[in-house]
Amino acid sequence: MKIFKLIFSLSITILIVFLLLSTAFLWWNNYPPLLNRSNPPIIKISEKNHRKVDIKNIKTASYNIHFGIGYNAKTLAIDELSYINRLNKIADVLKSIDADVVFLQEVDFASDRSFNINQAEYLAKNADYQYVAIAPTLRKKMHLNYNNVKGKIETGIAIISKYPIIYNEVLIFDYSYQMPFFMKWLFDPHGSQKCVIDFNNQKVNLINIHLEPWCSETRYSQMLKVKDIWLENAKHPVIVAGDFNTTFPAKFKKMPFHLLDAPFFIKKDSINYKNDKTLVLLKNLKHSEAVPAKLYLKNKNRYFTYPSMDPKVKIDYIFAGNRAKVIKGYVFHEAKLASDHLPIIAEIKINGN
Repeated sequence: MKIFKLIFSLSITILIVFLLLSTAFLWWNNYPPLLNRSNPPIIKISEKNHRKVDIKNIKTASYNIHFGIGYNAKTLAIDELSYINRLNKIADVLKSIDADVVFLQEVDFASDRSFNINQAEYLAKNADYQYVAIAPTLRKKMHLNYNNVKGKIETGIAIISKYPIIYNEVLIFDYSYQMPFFMKWLFDPHGSQKCVIDFNNQKVNLINIHLEPWCSETRYSQMLKVKDIWLENAKHPVIVAGDFNTTFPAKFKKMPFHLLDAPFFIKKDSINYKNDKTLVLLKNLKHSEAVPAKLYLKNKNRYFTYPSMDPKVKIDYIFAGNRAKVIKGYVFHEAKLASDHLPIIAEIKINGN
């Protein structure tokens, strides 16, 4: 009996010590914590003045750059020079597109896996952009994610611009309600970003989007939050762009390619790809789209954005509303395998106040 009590007491002591050490580690690992809403810094790269002859039209691009690791996420163990060469390929893509504003998703700002390079700032400098607004959604001193990357990480979304960025705000989304608390260590949270640019003395709202990939209910609630906070009562022209991780409701014969890797804890019926109303929400706000569904459902190979090697689905979008209207849009296939996504481009007309 004494031995049993001793073992029991020792077990309880070990459990308490473990819990205390775990709590201390989590506090250290997340300090200082990222707020759900905050105003990250705006970086000015140079004093160069960018002013177009046609002051009413703005060219935009949205590009998920996959943390600069190219198409294949399994080739992370590379030297720094090879890694920089990958970033240079993305910079070359951006120079070829020559957009005025670029919405970036899956961007590293200070991560061991990317040699602590601020990718948004690096791309801006090497693709001739004057302003950078970062929006971190994850920052930890020690992290392990699905790519088996260990170490310090700071990652999120960003906007680079040739016009002055005068405001920057980030909104970090909660994880899907289906995700067990012990699994959050392995996954990155998603988020959204609002910037305001001075487009030739006209303020334009830029909304950068990266939504939940698997649960349609969570994704819709994230987009609804963006609408309520930033879109519904917008006073200036609005451009919404990013990786929405969804498609317009359609009669799919089988589950879309981007949903095939849903983790075990996601209930299949919650994916609900046939009735997803995330994008319909923007349509109800009368936003015009860069590549309308009637185009890409007829010309799938031309307008699909993911995966870049053999595009099978369109999950990247650009919308414009509130005195902003899409004139034309297209997918930039010349990007090839610089990322696992292809960039989407839109020419947008901005009407005055």
